[in-house]
Parts: sequence; structure tokens; C-alpha cells
Amino acid sequence: MPTIPKGFQPVVEGYSMDDPGGVMRTEVAGGAARYALDWARGPQRFTVTLILDSNQFAIWQAFYFYSIKKGAIAFDMPLDSGFGVANHSVNIMPGSYSAARTSGIMMVISFAVEAESMVYALGEDGATALLDLHDEYGAYAAATLARLARFATVDTLVL
Repeated sequence: MPTIPKGFQPVVEGYSMDDPGGVMRTEVAGGAARYALDWARGPQRFTVTLILDSNQFAIWQAFYFYSIKKGAIAFDMPLDSGFGVANHSVNIMPGSYSAARTSGIMMVISFAVEAESMVYALGEDGATALLDLHDEYGAYAAATLARLARFATVDTLVL
């Protein structure tokens, strides 16, 4: 699978994602609407921006037109879908691509990609455990996990 060229990272300020969908809503006369889960998994749309100099833009053009065939071929790209930056398999959504030259030599490339969130890697049991951990330790959950990892991988090795 192709991978976005090395060093090409989305700009954090121009980064957003939408709802993954899968929930249906039905109006009910004289009462509250009913909601139902239509499907559990699904891709989200991420809007990304790359700021490239003229050399990087030439590399991007070659990648875009020949490696991924204008987004028709999936490729790996670092995205943050809620669990830190990790490679996601993405496709560029048709009609979302734009390139604009800034006042200097930089090019601003914007497009939307579809990718599945890393939350699905947790599974239901993992998500429940994460929520329970947060309820127990709150803001200190990450520090507790980091300390536990250090204990398991470093501190016990001196015994």
C-alpha cells in the first residue's frame, strides 16, 4: 500500500473530522423521536491541509497523480482520530481536493479523506475498561498507565 511521502504531515490548525454516521432517527407523533443504531462501524471524513514548498509540491504531485491515482487508491497517512497520531488507511474523497499558492513559494493543499477511527481497535471491552479507568483516576489515568508501563518494563528488570 502506498504511504504519504516522508515528512508530509497535516497541519493541525486545518484539521477536522465529521460524524461517522450509522444512527437513524424516526419522528414519533406526540412523543420523543426514536433513535436506533443502523450500523456500528464506518469511516469518518477528515479534512486535512498540507503546506508544501515547491520541491515538496512536485513530490506531492507525482504521488497524487501516479501513486494514488488522484485518491482512487488507498494510502497510509498519519492522522489523529482520538488516540494520538497513527497511520490510517485513507482515500481522498472526490471533489474535495484544492491547491492554492500563498504569497510566497508555498502551496496549501487541502482535501478530505475517509478513514476508520482507531477507536474501533479498542473493541467494546477495551472501551469499557478505558471509561472505567477514567472514572476511577480522571486526569491521572494517563500518568497511572505510564507509571505502570515503566514498572512492568524497566523497574522490574533490576531485580
